Parts: sequence; structure tokens; C-alpha cells
Amino acid sequence: MIPPAMPDLSYDAIETGQTYGPYKYPLKDRIARHLEAVENMHPWHHERSPWGPPVAPPAILGNAALRFIDSIAPVPPGTLHARQQIETISALRRDRKLIGYGQFLEKYERRGRRWFVFEARFRDETGLMIGNSRVTMTFPQKEQGTGNREQGAAAPPTAELTPVTRTLAQEKMTAYSEDSANALRGQSIHVQPQAAGAAGFGATVAQGLMSADYISEMMTELLGKEWFAYAGLSLTFVRPVLCGDTLTAGGRLAEAIGEGAVERRVYDVWCANQRGEAVTVGKASSLVMPGR
Repeated sequence: MIPPAMPDLSYDAIETGQTYGPYKYPLKDRIARHLEAVENMHPWHHERSPWGPPVAPPAILGNAALRFIDSIAPVPPGTLHARQQIETISALRRDRKLIGYGQFLEKYERRGRRWFVFEARFRDETGLMIGNSRVTMTFPQKEQGTGNREQGAAAPPTAELTPVTRTLAQEKMTAYSEDSANALRGQSIHVQPQAAGAAGFGATVAQGLMSADYISEMMTELLGKEWFAYAGLSLTFVRPVLCGDTLTAGGRLAEAIGEGAVERRVYDVWCANQRGEAVTVGKASSLVMPGR
């Protein structure tokens, strides 16, 4: 639990290049609630997998990086997650520990806002490298609401991949974000309606990473083992998602590039709300065997 008196992260206090860690993400304590929150029932997460024990979805590295930041200093209430990159090089077994080392790569001012970028590198307790997670966040402004995210993203193209659809109920949003520093002190825009209202939103706001989990689930169904070992996600959260919204993850193949005996497939991916508006856009990639 985050001590209530722990000062918030501030732009001026961020020291780029300083290394933090080891940080131990409580995977065994959180994985069941994480899977419940995103309604991911893939058998590899709950039963035996090709690696023996069940494995965690690659997108969990996104939430682990956010909790890593919390352990350094809680972000101010209303700070929004703008972009997320995830790369994996090994599947994360649920019976293993997840250990991270990280640093703030940069901080900058743009379009009248203050931003920071934090990157975490994760391994398990055996020393096996699991992957990297890079988070871009923007500090809150006095007037927030929908202006905190980029607007005007075009409607997504026609999907080729099997879609994943979820409705954002509060109990799922709470399960996903309840362990954050702001939720623990009653100031989370994802969990507490009064905090969302104070930030200018008409309802609680879903954590952007929930859409990353839906996209990751879609890619798991498509690529199987290769997705866990070679997942690449680069996503921008372009529009807030409010409690009660319905999201559909979609995607289509953008290119396939030969790399020796394998090929790298790159997909355009997105999540759109019930009005057909893109809320998350980006790329997913993985190494696969040709002809798969």
C-alpha cells in the first residue's frame, strides 16, 4: 500500500536517467483480478500452457510499469496515460516473480502540457528477461475532461482479424485499477466517481491499458505462442473511454517482412467505441513462421 503522506510525482522532481529498482510486481496477488477485469478466459492463462504452468498476458507489463511509477511517487490525480509501448522476449509464467528496473527517459513541455516518459525492463527471479514497457503520461491541467487526449482520430478501417468486444462496467474498471496509488487513497478517476468529476469527466474513466489487453487477447487468438514470446505493441490512447462504453478491438495486416527463417508481421490495430470512434490506435507486431 502507498503511504498516504507520500508526495506526488512532480515534473520538476523527475530526474531523467536515474535508475530505479529492483521493483517486484505482485503478480501472484494481482493476476486473477487482472484477468477478471478484462474478462480474458483464454485457457493458457488459467490452465496449463505450452510453457507448462499458466502464463500472464503480455499486456500486463503495461500495468506493472504504472505500479512501478507509483512505488517511486504516485502520479497526481487526473494524470492521463497517453501512449504505451510493450515488447516481450519470453512468456511470463504465473508461478514466477516479475522484477523490474526502470528510469525516466525524458520530460518535456508541448502544446501547453507537461509530459514524461518512463521505461521499465522486466525479468523473472531466474534472470530470464521478459520484456520492456514504456509509458508516456501527461500531467493534469486545471481544466481536463476530453481535452487531455488527442482528438479527431479517424474511424478505424475495416477489420480483418477476429474482434474482441467488451463493455466497461465499473466493477471491471475497479478490479483493473484498485491497486493504484490514487485508488488506494480514494483519488482515482478510474475508480472513484467524485475524482473523475473533479477532473472534468462525466463518469469514471477506463484505464487506457484495458484496450491494450483487448488488443493483446485478439493477437493471442491469431498468433498463439509467437505472441507471448515476441509481442510488440505501440499504442496511442486518443479518446477517453467512460464507464458504460463498449469497446471493440480490431486489426488488419499491414506488412510482412522476411527476417531470415522467420518473418515479422506488423498489424494496424485499434479499439473503437460503440459510436465507431477510435479510442486507441497503433501497431502490433510479432515474429512468426512463414505460412502460419
